[in-house]
Amino acid sequence: MITTLEVIDELYLLLKNSRLFSDAKKPSGALLKGDRPEGSKLEDVVIDGIGGISKAPVKKAVLLVNAYVNNLDPTLIPTIGKGRNMRDSSRLKYLAGLIQEVFGGDGSEEGDLWIGDTCFEVSSDEVFEDEGNDQHYVSFRINCYTIK
Repeated sequence: MITTLEVIDELYLLLKNSRLFSDAKKPSGALLKGDRPEGSKLEDVVIDGIGGISKAPVKKAVLLVNAYVNNLDPTLIPTIGKGRNMRDSSRLKYLAGLIQEVFGGDGSEEGDLWIGDTCFEVSSDEVFEDEGNDQHYVSFRINCYTIK
C-alpha cells in the first residue's frame, strides 16, 4: 500500500528530472516537498498533498504543484506604479508551460502521465497572490491514481 508521502516522492523525482529543472530558464529556487523557506524570494516549486490518499482498490490523491515568481519591480518598469503588487504574467506563463509539458501538455497528447501503476493528471491550474511576499504563484491541482 502506498502513502501520500510516497506519491509526493514520485512526483518530486518526475519534476526534478524534467525540463522544468534543466531548461535554460529554469526556476531560480528549489524543488521542495510540503513547505518552502520562510520569506523566500526565489522561484521555488513546492509539491504538497491535499487530504490523504484513499484506501480504495484504486487509490486517489490530490496533489498541488506551486511555482512562485517575484512580482514586477517598479524601479525597472516605472509605468506600473510604485507598488510591487503586479504579477509577472510572462514568467508565470513560462514556468506553467514547463510544468504542463511534464504531464503531456506540450500538444503531443492531452491529459495524463503514467509511471508504472501510477497516473498523474492535471485537473486545473490557477494563479494566486502570495500576500506579503511580493510574489504570485501558479498552482496546479494534480489528481493521482494508483493500484499500488
